[in-house]
Formats: sequence, C-alpha cells, structure tokens
Amino acid sequence: MRTTLGAEFTAAFDRYRDRTAVELGGRSWTFEDLDRWSAAVAGQLLSRGVEPGDPVALHLGNGVEFVVVDVAVARLGAVKVPVNPLLPADTVRYIVARTRARVVVVDPALGVELPDTTVIPVGDLAGPSGAPAPPPPAINPDARAAIYFTGGTTGRPKGVVHTQASAVALQYAQMLEAEIVQDDRLLLTTPLAHAAGLFAQSALLRGATSVIEPGFDADRVLAALRDRGITWTFLVPTMLYRLLDTLDAPERFGLRTVVYGAAPITPGRLARALEVFGPVFVQLFGQTECPNWGTRLAKDDHDPARPELLDSCGRASIMADVAIVDDRGDPIPTGETGEVCLRSPYVLEGYLDDPSATAEKFLPGGWIRTGDVGFLDDLGYLHLRDRRADMVISGGMNVYCSEVENVLAAHPAVSQVAVIGVPHDDWGEAVHAVIVGAVDVDEVLAWCRDRLAAYARPKTAEVVDDLPVTPFGKVDKLALRAPHWAGRERSIG
Repeated sequence: MRTTLGAEFTAAFDRYRDRTAVELGGRSWTFEDLDRWSAAVAGQLLSRGVEPGDPVALHLGNGVEFVVVDVAVARLGAVKVPVNPLLPADTVRYIVARTRARVVVVDPALGVELPDTTVIPVGDLAGPSGAPAPPPPAINPDARAAIYFTGGTTGRPKGVVHTQASAVALQYAQMLEAEIVQDDRLLLTTPLAHAAGLFAQSALLRGATSVIEPGFDADRVLAALRDRGITWTFLVPTMLYRLLDTLDAPERFGLRTVVYGAAPITPGRLARALEVFGPVFVQLFGQTECPNWGTRLAKDDHDPARPELLDSCGRASIMADVAIVDDRGDPIPTGETGEVCLRSPYVLEGYLDDPSATAEKFLPGGWIRTGDVGFLDDLGYLHLRDRRADMVISGGMNVYCSEVENVLAAHPAVSQVAVIGVPHDDWGEAVHAVIVGAVDVDEVLAWCRDRLAAYARPKTAEVVDDLPVTPFGKVDKLALRAPHWAGRERSIG
C-alpha cells in the first residue's frame, strides 16, 4: 500500500493518463497534462530550495494552478500550507510567517504583499514540459504532509499538522464515504484551499474529473448541472438554499451525490431538495483536526418521514469512532449529553509549535476532543446540541468570536463587545455583535468591512448598557444567546 500522497498521485497519473482530470473556463487538462505540468513545477520549487519537509504556501483562488502546485508539493515530500483567499491580509502574512514557508505561490490579484518571502506569482509558474519529475524522495509516512489553519480562541489561527499517513488514510475514507467513482464529474465551487481541495485530490486518485468554478454562483451552478454532465458536488446548506430559491420549477439533473456539511438541512428545505434533486444527499461532520469524515448521514437517512435522523449528523464514518465523554474525559452512557470525541487514522499529529494546545486536544487512546456537545442515540446516530468553543459556523465557514471582538474593540467608540451566533434561515448561524458604547450600528458594521473576511463580519449588531457576566467575572454568552435560541432543541445552527 502506498503511504504518501506523492506516491498516490504518481500511481494515478500512470493509471489514468488519457482521461480528463480538470475542466475550467472552457479548457480541459488530462492526467498526462497534470503529470507533466506538476513535474515542471516540482523542479521549479526544487530550484528555489524546497526540500522534503519544507512548508510551501498556496495563496490562490480556484484554478487549475492550485491543483498543479498541490501535486508538485506532494511529489517533493514538502508540506502544503493552503491559505484561504477569503482571509484578510494580516492573517495571510501571519500564516506565512508562522509556518516559515520556504516558498509562497500567490495570485497577485488577491492583493496581499508578502515581504521577506520567496514568492512565485502564479503567472510565473513553470509550464508543462517533457522533463521528468525530480526523483521521488524517500518520505516517511509519519512526515508532515500539510498544515491547515483554523481559527484560535486568542484571535490568531492555529496550525493543524497532518502527516502523510493521515492524508492518505483520509483519501481512502473519503473516496468511499463521498461515493466518488471513476466516471464522476465533480463540480467544485467552494475554495480549493478549504474542503474542496481535498475533494479535488480524491478525484485525481479515483480517475474522476474535477469541474472547477472560481466561486459559487447559483445561476452558473444550475447551468453546469444542466449542460456539463455533473454527477457530484459539494455544498453547504446556504448554497443549496440559493439553488432552490433560483429554480422556478423542479428539474431533473444527472446528480448522483451531493455532499454537504457545516449544518443540517432544515426539514422543509430537505423535502423540497429531495423533490428537485432526488435521494442524493450525504452529510459529513468533521473538523480541521479530523477532516470531513467523523460521522456520515447516508442518502437513505435523508428521509422526511424519519425526522429523528434528520436531527442528527449520522453515524461514525467507516474509518472513525465516536464517543461522548464527561468533563473528566470518561465515557458516558448512550443518550446522555457530553463532549463529542473522535478517533481515526486521519486525526491531526498536533498543533504547530503548540504542545500545550496539543495536549489539551488529545485524550488517551488516540481520541481527540471536538469541542462540540451532543449525544449518541440507541442506533449510534450523533446528535449535536451545542459547542464548547467560542465559535460560530456561518455558511460553512468557521468564525472565531475573539477575532471579531478584537476588531470591534479597536473602534474608538466601543467600550465592550461580545460576539455570538444567532439562528439564520440561510446561513445556519449569523455573526451578531452585542456592543456597549455610544456607537452607530451601521458605522460599526462598516468598520469591519476592510478588517475582516466577508464571512466573519457581523450580519447584525445591537447596543446595550451592560454585558451580563458569570460569577467568575466573564461575559455570560449563554445569557446573550438564550433569547435568540429559545424554543429550539439545538443551540447551534
């Protein structure tokens, strides 16, 4: 069995040479094209001093170049650091500095300057050539493969380190659980620097075709579904709702699988989605530390006649285990609510240069704490009820409240601020700011526009005289959230 991503990609290129690997903007590239192009880019990175284990950052939008650089990095045994193009410039610079990236491949159109860094503009990437790829280095399965960044409670993102063995195990699980097969045509509209990049890897390894869009647009997605033979796609519920709202009448598409995550589909919307698309939906639940496949709600489980299943995020994935523990980390009986823990061969190695956070994340036996609160029912379905971490998931994107609070607190008229998630029909949760100070709400929201990624900006805000506090003197966010979530079983979107 191959134990590194580079070896997996090389085997796929040999197996599927004449098949179409990627389509974008009216152009297409075969597996042989990607083999030759990634070999040339690997040689270019090698000439810039990249060696096995060196971090290489990708600050790119959705394009074939992202896929090519991803493969080139894997072929060298280097460490991929994908940087979401939606992040603000300061966060991008922090990630590059934090990882000590040897090289950063950038799209200058994103407008982020990276001083004191070896930069390769995307337009300067080596083109396909007949030159062979650099000889594959001997890479240990325990060597690092990727560092993904997730928000941190201090307002700075944390680097989540995954090994080659972890990355390969995830791909085997994902090809099974996401039901990706060789004749699939995957429509990818979410950032390749996020989950879509992992699905693009699966498509390559399986011999399927990735049809890449620069972003999500409901009309363009519907056009692709009608005209381009799409059989598989990944959405967050907000995107699905946009598609349903755009359609004038039910249509039959060629979709076989729609994978979604970040939040459940509301029962009313699900009934409409099943009418339009058929029984094609698969829900995933995971986190950056255990990507995508902690649990899975299968197609057959998406049954409006069984609402108790739709309240869940499914059962343990094929290569994962789920447990519920108390505050001491001890297992608790079925049906009781506690912290959700996951175990799989694709959990993180640890947090980058943060042994304390790593120690807090792990429990004995290879289990990791998720920070989510829920219970397992008698059939093994996981039902989420709350979130320990101070985080909002809005439209499928993680928003850490402390980051938003730090930006708002810098406004000269803001005395105190607390940020919470409130229910939203489209986004699942929306970011909401509760502010103490003589401020104009519209002015404060405008203040965030140049300082936060679009998905992290508060959608709404209110001004209050005081913030409630706990007996320990901390802001009582449970009290702030309670009126917004009253009458709902879940306290998360």
